[in-house]
Amino acid sequence: MVLAWLFRKVDASRVFQSVFSADRGTFIGGSFLCWSLVLIAGWRWHRLLGVFEIHVPLKSLICIAQIGQFFMMFLPGPAGDDLTRMLYISRIAKGRIGEACTSVVLDRLIGLTSILLLAVLCIPAQWRLLSVTPQTYWLGVVMMVAGSAVGIALLGYFFVSQSFVFRIVEGSLGCIFNSRLHGELMRITTLLSANRSSIAKVLGAAIGTQLLVCLLFSLAGSAVGIRVPLFAWFSFVPVLLAANAVPITIAGFGVREYLLVLFLGVLGHVERERALAASIVAFSMILVVSLIGGVVYIFYRPSRS
Repeated sequence: MVLAWLFRKVDASRVFQSVFSADRGTFIGGSFLCWSLVLIAGWRWHRLLGVFEIHVPLKSLICIAQIGQFFMMFLPGPAGDDLTRMLYISRIAKGRIGEACTSVVLDRLIGLTSILLLAVLCIPAQWRLLSVTPQTYWLGVVMMVAGSAVGIALLGYFFVSQSFVFRIVEGSLGCIFNSRLHGELMRITTLLSANRSSIAKVLGAAIGTQLLVCLLFSLAGSAVGIRVPLFAWFSFVPVLLAANAVPITIAGFGVREYLLVLFLGVLGHVERERALAASIVAFSMILVVSLIGGVVYIFYRPSRS
């Protein structure tokens, strides 16, 4: 619906002219960059499963992450990816389904955390321009508040003693869940507290992932002739990624395009047609990699660990 509204505001012929004349070399480079994100996603998941002492070969996790990219094209937000990974890991890690699925949820939370942290670091440098319109101003405010809250929570996780965290969690969960579920949650809390170095590595990889996604959108813009400094992309792409994490539209259609047109217009004075073309090119790069996941889905058969 948002996408239809956008196309009524632009000259569609100019949009598709920019898309079809996009630089092929840049498009191919962006597609390979997008595929590297799948490899990083598999590695992150491998480290998180290791925290729960669930040992699955890295190549299997990369295959599942690739399949998740395919199904993400058909469900709102990242739901397709998360549900696919939960389904496969529940087959592989029999008897450890709760912990295995927890690793998927934890990976999603770490990904969202990395987006918010990147926003806190990058948005202030562009604040003068972002405050030009009410939409970009309030989006920036929300991201800064959420990112600051996440930063404070991370400081508590990494620097507060394990016994103190254990007491806080035990006190807050004891009156909510039954004894069996409470015990399982406490065991997971203990494992997370005892493996902070692994979590820190996964968080670092997640931040690196978001930086590469910003670079991916920059390449998409460059392919259609948008000349905006790389750092400017870092200041608003995290907002776009956070919005796409909310399951509003399938594959982020409409949300991604609207925000890209909005921010590029404010920060780079980019015309709507070219900004919309950049969004379509970025989605096409992601789609190429996602379709590979469909091929993997046909041939990949997981083995139980």
